[in-house]
Amino acid sequence: MAITKIIKIKKSPGGCINYAINEEKTEKGSLVSYFECQKDNAEYIFRLAASLNKRKNDDPEAVKAYHIIQSFAKDDPISPEEANMIGMEMMERLFGGKYTFLCATHTDHGHIHNHIVMCAAMRDMTGRKLDDNLSLLHRIQKTSDEFCREHGLSVIEKKKGKAKAYKEWYEDLENPKGSKKKQLRDLIDSKIKAASDFDDFLEKMKEAGAGIDFGNSKKYGRVTKYRLPDATDKDKWHRGYNLGQGYSDEMIAKRIANRIRNQETREAKRLERAEKRKAEKAAMSKADRAIDKTKLKIRHMSDAKDISAAEYGLTKWRNKQNAMLAEKIKEKLRDKYGIDYTQIKAKLSSLEAENNRLNMSIKKNKQSIERIREMIENCKIYSETFKINQKYEKSTDQERYYERHDAELNAYTAATLFLNTTDVKKSILEDKDRCQGYIERMQQELSKLEELTEIYEQDIKKNEKNINELRRLQKEMDKYHNRSTEEI
Repeated sequence: MAITKIIKIKKSPGGCINYAINEEKTEKGSLVSYFECQKDNAEYIFRLAASLNKRKNDDPEAVKAYHIIQSFAKDDPISPEEANMIGMEMMERLFGGKYTFLCATHTDHGHIHNHIVMCAAMRDMTGRKLDDNLSLLHRIQKTSDEFCREHGLSVIEKKKGKAKAYKEWYEDLENPKGSKKKQLRDLIDSKIKAASDFDDFLEKMKEAGAGIDFGNSKKYGRVTKYRLPDATDKDKWHRGYNLGQGYSDEMIAKRIANRIRNQETREAKRLERAEKRKAEKAAMSKADRAIDKTKLKIRHMSDAKDISAAEYGLTKWRNKQNAMLAEKIKEKLRDKYGIDYTQIKAKLSSLEAENNRLNMSIKKNKQSIERIREMIENCKIYSETFKINQKYEKSTDQERYYERHDAELNAYTAATLFLNTTDVKKSILEDKDRCQGYIERMQQELSKLEELTEIYEQDIKKNEKNINELRRLQKEMDKYHNRSTEEI
């Protein structure tokens, strides 16, 4: 099982990055992977991207980076290299390459765990930051669980409520009936189902042999304490609110009242429906009764094979219902898709081909998006650091100057190497105004490609929904048409 948590970095991310990539914890740095940054320039790129958000740049509470920790279980069959790969792929699936990050896998403890440090600002150098809402951690945990399942690792399926103490967990594991707390909860649940109010519930608990006592709590006031029927004087009393959610005096009383109210509501509705059916039947003329028999009352084709002579009437009704359902399906195919039953296969092929075309377009767009992001990043870094490099080249004490500006100079070197593979003129980037105009044009192109890709993805989802519906309708019609003439 992989447990995830997230920490917001509001100061310089340098300390967090250095902790993550510590060579003593990552097998001399061999278990560190970088996405659009390097060991020597990661901190500078994070700071530069975050500083472009003018509205939040001076806010001491502004988030500059996120520290995501992904911990795997001790007994999970996973290697450090696989853990690192899972961390990298998880980030790609979550954020689609929009943010710079690094993933460092630590092996210094009894369990393998990833430290992922991600820049809070997007790579498009607009200063836009991650939408940090309450669902972020849930999204990360959900995606982490998906990868764990794909790699055959354990997953915590239920995480609601307060975690169990180790003693209770061990008792649940060793005792077929569960821990004493679980046995008490089961007993309480059974008596809640039979009680008319809280006092009646306590009487039924006593009748079952359970120990009942009362105590005082600063938070809850007078509280009820419970003990199992076979408990000894040495056994511990358990206050209701300590047994879990739904077991305090107030909650037990509410559960009893809700059960009774729901039962009364269900019974009242049942009687109301019965009276309504009776009244409708009494008011029906012979013609109305005949029409009622012709109404469609099934959702799926009903199989009437292997029936006895005594069931002939039921079979006749089923076949009639199947024929009516078939007509309804034909009408839906005609109105929604403009086809008949014989054209379903061709329509499915057409939709699948359309999705293949859209997927190819998305793949091509994503390649262009990634290239533009790299261009924007490196153009911005070069523009911000080339003067620092000029001073370094002119410096009389280059070693000392490098010690003071190593992050910027390393970033400049990496950006220069990238730009040498492109046809971008560095003279444009060395003029701040011209560089900004050039970057803005790329940002506009990037935004258009991202919007178009999102439209394509929505179209694919719509087509998938239609494909699933058509397959279901085809299955129903196949079942109908495969019957013999006698059965229809």
